[in-house]
Amino acid sequence: MVKMLMAIPDRCTGCGRCEEACSFQHFNIIDPSLSAIHVVRLENEPLDAPTFCIECGLCAMPGVCPENAIYRDPNTFAVLIDRNKCDGCTNCIVVCPYGVITLDHIEKKAVKCDLCGGDPQCVKACPENALAYIEANDAAYYKRYFFAELQKKGMVPIVPYPSPRTREAI
Repeated sequence: MVKMLMAIPDRCTGCGRCEEACSFQHFNIIDPSLSAIHVVRLENEPLDAPTFCIECGLCAMPGVCPENAIYRDPNTFAVLIDRNKCDGCTNCIVVCPYGVITLDHIEKKAVKCDLCGGDPQCVKACPENALAYIEANDAAYYKRYFFAELQKKGMVPIVPYPSPRTREAI
């Protein structure tokens, strides 16, 4: 069964251990700038939030990568970048709506979450359990919950109900 990486921002303390674990797993060095997970600290809010690829696949769409280096793993459902093919063109960075694909400063190639082949090291490293790798159906619950929280705070547009006049015409 497919699993998804989920963040529970209320639990995140901003320690950065997830970033360290990721960079060490993939580059054998502790360097948060090489990480595929990024802890965002909002200046005027009491919030540290881990951000990472949600595996939407926009970067894997035809025509984005001129080297066809991006594909979906059939086992983990993660969108992967073949670093042997990547030429660092940055097209994938441009199409990523969350800003979580970056270029590494060593080889100048794209870096994004690959779910560590189905064993995300960031989840293991988080002392506050702010990250979870859970079944897709369980993740759907969290997505709905957090989306509702954003709506409550007015941070996402809510489609209004039709006005009484419009309802009469329907």
